[in-house]
Amino acid sequence: MGKGPLSGIRVLDLTQFESGTVCTETLAWLGAEVLKVERPVKGELGRFAGYDPEHDSYGFIIMNMNKKGLTCNMKTPEGLELMKKLLAKCDVIAENMGPGAMDRLGLSYEECKKVNPKIIYASIKGFYSDGPYADYPAFDPIATHTGGFVAATGLPDQPIKSGVSVADSGTGILCALAITGAVLQREKEGVGQKIECDMQDFMIGLGRSGWEPYYNTGKPPRRVGNGMPLEDVAPSDTYPCKPFGPNDYVHIYTSRRPGSPDWERFCKAIGHEELLEDPRMATPASRFENKDALNEVISSWTGQHTKQEAMDILAKAGVPAGALLDISDFASDPQYMDPKRQMVVEVEHPDRGKLKVPGFAAHMSENHVEYECSPVLGGNNDEIYGGLLGLSEEEIAELKEKKVI
Repeated sequence: MGKGPLSGIRVLDLTQFESGTVCTETLAWLGAEVLKVERPVKGELGRFAGYDPEHDSYGFIIMNMNKKGLTCNMKTPEGLELMKKLLAKCDVIAENMGPGAMDRLGLSYEECKKVNPKIIYASIKGFYSDGPYADYPAFDPIATHTGGFVAATGLPDQPIKSGVSVADSGTGILCALAITGAVLQREKEGVGQKIECDMQDFMIGLGRSGWEPYYNTGKPPRRVGNGMPLEDVAPSDTYPCKPFGPNDYVHIYTSRRPGSPDWERFCKAIGHEELLEDPRMATPASRFENKDALNEVISSWTGQHTKQEAMDILAKAGVPAGALLDISDFASDPQYMDPKRQMVVEVEHPDRGKLKVPGFAAHMSENHVEYECSPVLGGNNDEIYGGLLGLSEEEIAELKEKKVI
């Protein structure tokens, strides 16, 4: 698998769906040995949740790379005993079950500490465990609504949630960061600890830039569509490009700072230097007041170019511009699969064949972990129960017969 900064750290992974699986996948990409525990036969809830219930879902494959797969029915006495034996040999246990589920299984932080006093116990929930919403069910859209994200996203009269699971994946990555910090602290101080990352709190922290306009105006940030929430400026919008498909757009932004060279560069780049002499376009604020007339000129220009062409022309002229790229763009553009970058990687799944999937966004010169496909259900049972715990072939066979594993 290659060596990474967390090589030698073993994680007992009791997560499912996105927030928890992204957390442990991140740890695996940093070199940790992640033992992914699932229910016998059925697997975790996300494994067969796709359009084809007979095969691993693409979501499961994408979020469980570089892990070792084992099965265990933790609701049986034998299964709980297996987990405790593994816990004694692990550095971290991570879970994102519903509120109270770990306590009912007999795997609360207090119980796990009895087995392994230096365990790092990481828990991801929707809401803070000691708060008034602790027992409320939560998924990504609930967290983004209650965490302030949707309040700042969308049109002035219409809040719109993100099409990306910001709370799920973001909280998972934050939890992985906290676990890494806890591993470092344990190396220094010899102590384990409990980590709790809840999605609402992550979203509140993610929206920290919105607190500046809150203090400036005394009101929450406005929803401004594709505009700039801090201040009314133009151009600051998303414009259509040829061939005018659903994602054929480019976003163009010029600085709100008076005297910025962005505006002059922009006018020259699109061949409309006459705008520099137009008194209506003298300042970012006046351009906003006359944005309808300005946007007509801009849309006429962007409509003559593809989104990539428009981005290249403007960005090379020093104007902030970004094409509206989607997953098909990433999957077809070789730059993302460059061996030095590996933002998109190709893996081979036993049933699904070769797949292009997202890689690890952090690029580290001394992280040499190679990408591996997600495990088949129970694919490492013999290795973990036989090799790590020392169970005999007969004992493993008996556990399989009892459907403990």
